[in-house]
Amino acid sequence: MTLWRYILRSFLRAVLGVFAVIALVVILFTAVENMRRYDESGANPGDVIRVTLLQAPEILYQVFPLVLMLASLVTFLRFARTSELVVMRAAGISALRLIAVPVVAALLIGVGFVAAVNPFVAASIKRGQALVDDFGRDGDSLLSFSKEGVWLRQGDPGGQTVIQAMRTNADGTVLTGVTMHRFDDAGTLNARIQAPEAKLTPGAWNLSEAYEWRLDPDGSFNRTPASGGDLYLPTTLTSEEILESFAPPETVGFWDLGRFISQMEESGFSGLRHRLFLQSELAKPALFAAMVLIGAAFALRPTRFGQTGVMILLAVLAGFALYFLKDFAESLGGRGQIPLMVAAWTPPVAAILLAVGLLLHLEDG
Repeated sequence: MTLWRYILRSFLRAVLGVFAVIALVVILFTAVENMRRYDESGANPGDVIRVTLLQAPEILYQVFPLVLMLASLVTFLRFARTSELVVMRAAGISALRLIAVPVVAALLIGVGFVAAVNPFVAASIKRGQALVDDFGRDGDSLLSFSKEGVWLRQGDPGGQTVIQAMRTNADGTVLTGVTMHRFDDAGTLNARIQAPEAKLTPGAWNLSEAYEWRLDPDGSFNRTPASGGDLYLPTTLTSEEILESFAPPETVGFWDLGRFISQMEESGFSGLRHRLFLQSELAKPALFAAMVLIGAAFALRPTRFGQTGVMILLAVLAGFALYFLKDFAESLGGRGQIPLMVAAWTPPVAAILLAVGLLLHLEDG
């Protein structure tokens, strides 16, 4: 038991050390990039620092598997350099038993990341985007969901229009059960339009069988049917803009993701990308374990065998290869070309099997 505590303590110390170094590098580079990006936006240094600190969690969340792999390398290379690895092996402890404690720790860290760190990162991304919006660089999302259905917002020459629809088709070009609220530049509601269906055509919404209520000078709304039953409302929106205005899955906390997907699909949109992200988050503990195994597989050998630098390089390359395989599989899964479970789970499971096989090949027991 004392040995396992010692290995765990050494591994966690290495994780904290590597994480601190990478976090410092990420924050410095992000700060420099933000200073260059917002130089002409009127943002003061305090705003840039706040944006940087809010953006850093997302980057660190993405690179944390690499932190675990490097920490595994550092831990077992230190054991090999101080001959502690030789002593452990002489005591009859196999390589698989030596790495069991870091692997279990990585699995638990992965569960904690998904359950607790993911919602924090999602909140920091949204807060960072809100600050960036204040700089006038990006606009708010055009699209949102609620129990009432889909909500869209578009800018008009004399104000803006808020569109609410019960359902839509997959590309957002056909809305059913439509209500449009039109506001002037002062934010005052001056018209309301209702129609059973609205189709997005180049440059306009085509509302069939529409009725419009306009604000009269006496403050009352007067309902009138549109001429010919059809009404054309100018718009600059396109199907691509509507689809791209979805809240990215990274900005939705893990515990809210299932409800968000349900609202999307009930509204008629495809939740494929968000379902893939959910499966990837569920597979994250396996990914963490795979990265620890990769680091250990290339470090669990006595230093007298030499080629330590080569083994470190191979471990780093294997880690990046796993990242590439993961991105490639998720790209296929996001297009619906392979099942989501295969896209999310195959890379970490395959990496675990390959790393264990390499361990068994390199070690004598």
